[in-house]
Amino acid sequence: MSLCPAVGFPATWTIRFRRLLSRVGLTGLTLFFALGAPVPLPACGPFFPNSLLRSGEDGVLIAPRVDFERELERMKLVDSRFQAVPLAAEHGQTYLDQSSDAEAADLAAALQRLKVPADEAQEICKAHEAERQKLKDYAAAFEAWEQSGEWVWDGLDRHRETPKTPPPAFPELVFVKGLPGEFTDYFAGAMTWHNPAVQDKSLARSPWEQLLSRPENERRFKSTWAAFMLGKSWATNDPAIAIAYFKQVRDLARRGFVDSVGLAAASLGLEARVELKRGNLQRALLLYLEQYATGDDTALNSLRIAANTALREADAPTLARLARDAKTRQVITAYLISRRESNLETLPAVDDSVKRWLVAVEAANVMDLESAEKLALAAYRYGELDEAWRWIKRARSSPVAQWMEAKLLLHAGKLAPAAALLARISGSFPLEDSATNRSAGLVGNLLANLNASWVAQSPAGRQVLGELGVLQLARREYVQSLDALLRSGYWEDTAYVAERVLTVTELQAYVDRTWPDGGGDLPEDPNADQDEEISPARLAEKIRYLLARRLLRLNRLAEAREYFPPAWQPQLDLLMQLLHQGWDETQPAGSRAQSLFAAAKIVRTNGMELYGTELGPDWHIHGGGFEVGVNVTDRTNASPSILSASADEVERASASPADPEKRFHYRYQAASLAWEAAKLLPDNTDETARILCTAGSWLKYRDPQAADYFYKALVRRCRQTAIGQQADRMRWFPVLDAAGNPKPYQPRQEPPKSPTPDELSPSSPPSADVADLLNYPLPGSFYLVHPGDALPDIAAAVQKLGYSLTVQEIINANPGLTSDNLSVGQRIFIPEIKE
Repeated sequence: MSLCPAVGFPATWTIRFRRLLSRVGLTGLTLFFALGAPVPLPACGPFFPNSLLRSGEDGVLIAPRVDFERELERMKLVDSRFQAVPLAAEHGQTYLDQSSDAEAADLAAALQRLKVPADEAQEICKAHEAERQKLKDYAAAFEAWEQSGEWVWDGLDRHRETPKTPPPAFPELVFVKGLPGEFTDYFAGAMTWHNPAVQDKSLARSPWEQLLSRPENERRFKSTWAAFMLGKSWATNDPAIAIAYFKQVRDLARRGFVDSVGLAAASLGLEARVELKRGNLQRALLLYLEQYATGDDTALNSLRIAANTALREADAPTLARLARDAKTRQVITAYLISRRESNLETLPAVDDSVKRWLVAVEAANVMDLESAEKLALAAYRYGELDEAWRWIKRARSSPVAQWMEAKLLLHAGKLAPAAALLARISGSFPLEDSATNRSAGLVGNLLANLNASWVAQSPAGRQVLGELGVLQLARREYVQSLDALLRSGYWEDTAYVAERVLTVTELQAYVDRTWPDGGGDLPEDPNADQDEEISPARLAEKIRYLLARRLLRLNRLAEAREYFPPAWQPQLDLLMQLLHQGWDETQPAGSRAQSLFAAAKIVRTNGMELYGTELGPDWHIHGGGFEVGVNVTDRTNASPSILSASADEVERASASPADPEKRFHYRYQAASLAWEAAKLLPDNTDETARILCTAGSWLKYRDPQAADYFYKALVRRCRQTAIGQQADRMRWFPVLDAAGNPKPYQPRQEPPKSPTPDELSPSSPPSADVADLLNYPLPGSFYLVHPGDALPDIAAAVQKLGYSLTVQEIINANPGLTSDNLSVGQRIFIPEIKE
């Protein structure tokens, strides 16, 4: 067992964690129940940007919150002369390691102070370390023994069943000759305290008390340790004695006694825990505050729990005392406005504890501006709208209070005054995260979470500006809405307004006026290195690139060029050159066809980058990988509210579709160019057949009906070519090799009769019929993709067996599979479908 006085013996991870909580004043699952459900962690998978428009009315009515830790740092309520000694976690240090290392250093210093010869001192240190190593080995063995038990649940706490094997034997320990008396006393108490065979732990007190009775010059190194452990030993039996010892730890440290592991700071947490259990909430909160001021960040959760306990369990007189004390009032209020109540933290169910706190603070006649704006926020967050109005009036011109006022105006259906108020205060909130800027005040520590992820939270400045953009959209102030959404970093919402709501003329005029020359002449945000996404240069690049692709979709190639990022301008120049040559009727037909087909291949290969819509149907915002984002259909079908899409917005958004309005629409444009190229060429030539086959294959998986035009033209016009002949046999497009020649094709056989259960038994070799069957797509088995296969073909083959199977069901059964990445020889799973 360890000699660490702070945390005791670390038998398992759970035990280590509980002992850590014990050090700071908390044990068991109090933390879990006090803080509610576990904090959600960012999920594994794609990151989708925040969107106010997709969140509907809730996205604007959301109640902001503060980060509790940052709020404590910002307020700096107390100071402490003591300093915590944190673990070197980056090096894997445990409390056992920390205490062992500290005692070794203290022992060496003590022997030097006693003028023990160096060689002798080294022997003493080495021998004592060997005794400590026995404890470390025992700790590891005991941990392994503990972990051999089973988790059980008793309704209150998780623990392990007693393992069936006996525990390891406690080692025989000896006191090293020459060990200073204070180290011998402490070691004697520690052996008793940590020995599981000793049931009465009070027996450990005698050596520690003996240590403290020594003359001061004989106990400079272990006095704080002994007082700390005596406090722990009395915490349950006699809290008053425990508190006296914890105070003695700090008194000893103040008087210069060695405190090598920061026990003075830790004693604050343990004393606070005792006070919390005694119901002395005010004292507990103040002690935890000082512990936090020492740099012990474990006090953070202790403060949360103490504040939560005060809100839920304190009687009216106790709440009144807490409300009158400036420090405890600010801690509890900060905790209240930092809690995460729901994914969209808009008016959760009224909490009686919140109401009681608001009444207590009201009775305390609190009038300072910052408290008023925090309480306005608290009242709004928990649905106490009348209380929120009262605190807003007391906060006068506070930006936070005015923000809450704008939300209350929206609740009342008053869109115009809410928008005017947001426009007036939007400049009062920083757009950047002010984590390191205490001077930013409360406005710099307000965050808005649109979902459960801690990643998806926005600083208040962006949220206010984004909300203004949503209100302006509802008021048909489209250009103003675009500007607010863009500058607030809500790119998905920006793209919807820029791509679907504004006309291309309006968008181009806005970009030329606001983001000229790629933003190069615009002043950079001084914090741009912290958040590149809202730096002027980055915003200019994104909005100009969106405009460039929109112009190109309208065939305004020359205008589009200046808005493209430099990296894509050479490819655009080549495309423009090829199209010019292809449409030049003075050129030979063959040369024109080659140019048009080369242009088609560019559009197919780089269509997303040159033509792709930022949102649907191409979803450039997600690299084409996901179909998630704002669209006019959702805006039209949203629940009616004052922020719903107007008829004018819907008409505008519906008037700006892609051509065609289909997923990866540029593939159709590429295929269309190839069709025009094929029209210029004679029938029954390899070149014509190759163009028709290639272009049809661009569409065959996602849109077989559109591809069928190319297939029929291929067979009709090029039946005498090898490609056309194989297409005729396959009844679909051949797969071409690198040289443009059709790969060999083996027609799929019709399925043989169904095998009997015995034939499919693992213990018997498959018959010839069964072996043939395994090459056919069967529900519940894997299938090897054959040349010429497409997902619709595979689904149709399964349907011949009497099953109803769709292409989407095949895709769902094969993560990562799409119609575009099917390849010959690929194994895909055919899902089991009910007959």
